[in-house]
Amino acid sequence: MNKKTERSVLLPAGKKIDGLHAVLEGAAGDYPPVVFEHGCGVSSEVWALVYPEIARITQTLVYDRAGYGFSDPGPLPRTSDRCVEDLHRLVERLGIVRPFILVGHSLGGFYARLYAERYPEDVAALVLIDASHEDEIRGIFPLPYLKRQRWSVRLYGLAKQAARIGLLPWLAKHRWIPGFGSFVAKLPERSREAMWTRVFTAESMEAAESEYDCFVGETGSVPRSRFARLPLAVVKAGIYQPPRSRKISGREEVKRKLYDTAVKMQKLSASGRLIEADGSGHHVQVDKPGTVIGIVKRLLEQTRTTSVSTEGQSEG
Repeated sequence: MNKKTERSVLLPAGKKIDGLHAVLEGAAGDYPPVVFEHGCGVSSEVWALVYPEIARITQTLVYDRAGYGFSDPGPLPRTSDRCVEDLHRLVERLGIVRPFILVGHSLGGFYARLYAERYPEDVAALVLIDASHEDEIRGIFPLPYLKRQRWSVRLYGLAKQAARIGLLPWLAKHRWIPGFGSFVAKLPERSREAMWTRVFTAESMEAAESEYDCFVGETGSVPRSRFARLPLAVVKAGIYQPPRSRKISGREEVKRKLYDTAVKMQKLSASGRLIEADGSGHHVQVDKPGTVIGIVKRLLEQTRTTSVSTEGQSEG
């Protein structure tokens, strides 16, 4: 990477609010704004194939949680409560029109549920993309899967140590992180370079380790509420169809349990929908951005229609 490219990567778009890097695009109008919450161990660049298209219609907000991307590190531990309050404060500081559509991926989907529970007046609709669920850390899942969840925390910790001595950034600079290149290859060049540059820092790995440790250890709040008739889209990567036979392998059992958690999230609202992202991996917004864009656009029309209808009734 030459110095000119490196400078363009290290100078982020957007602004910093209370240490959080945020990018606002589009203009608020007839449609509610859309706020995007990324998953664990990445950055807001994972939305690069989605939010520019939505910004043609309404205002969008993408941001890096504390420690990720271009944001400053935040206080530890990175509990769900801290992450939700950071977003709420950011939305207020930026003057985002409320209610907005909240889109969360993976662990960001877990935070999005908690945000919608804590600030229901802020959320016009909710999109959960292959979202983490609290059942994934409880005994209803097979023991090897639960052990793997805990091992993920250790891996983030080891990655943090490798980043602190410069090894992980060096590997990233030379593009020697297995699997990561094929994942980011679909992103625009600027986002691709930013991911390579900013994901493998000690600050990013520390944030990921702390967030996932808090999730696995249930340190912090767990969302518990239903959402009445809140428009809700639950997007599942490669939805699992249970076999006819009762005999299933351990891997099939995990797939079935993950499917069950998606159904459970769909049933949180009477208006909930479960959508299959056929052929997609975990990062649906990267593998199948058109699917996510289509879902958000439908919710924009639905929430706009609801708003216009309500205004008309109140005027009559």
